[in-house]
Amino acid sequence: MKNFTALLGLGLLAGCSGPPAGYPELDPHAITFNNFEAGGGWSNDPNRNNTSLVVKGNAHSGQYAARVDRDHEFSLTYDMPMGQLSHTPIKVVHLEAWVFMVNYKATGSLNLQIMEPDGLHQVHGDDLKLREVVNTFSKWVMVSKDFVLPAGLKPEQHLRVYMWRADAREEVLLDDVKLSITN
Repeated sequence: MKNFTALLGLGLLAGCSGPPAGYPELDPHAITFNNFEAGGGWSNDPNRNNTSLVVKGNAHSGQYAARVDRDHEFSLTYDMPMGQLSHTPIKVVHLEAWVFMVNYKATGSLNLQIMEPDGLHQVHGDDLKLREVVNTFSKWVMVSKDFVLPAGLKPEQHLRVYMWRADAREEVLLDDVKLSITN
């Protein structure tokens, strides 16, 4: 009985705790949040040669941030089948993220793609060009965009989100990425 009471107490205590430090309270429409302290659907894209994509140090929250630079063309990629994100068609995906651009030579974009299950054929694509929305350098800046998705997407097609360096000469960091369904 003592063991049961102790386990029940621990279970209640765990149930009352909020999200881990550094994680925001997520609304029911959230798809994912990642501060790059853990995976959460983000990984290296097997079709790209991308290594050393998370750096320790200058993060917006926690210790780690994703990066692109002259030697790293793509960041980690969020990849999930549409059918696992929602049982109803998704019309709009809202992206919020924090980016750190060292100077005006830093550039890049946050890209959203809908891909066929083979991972090779794009059905839809859109981006948020960072130089169009960031004009403050050497400081973390929040960026956001609503991505309107086409009608008729299939559950087996994949939603992908990643940062691309474009013609970046300098390092660009990405942290605290949140995707939500806003239809």
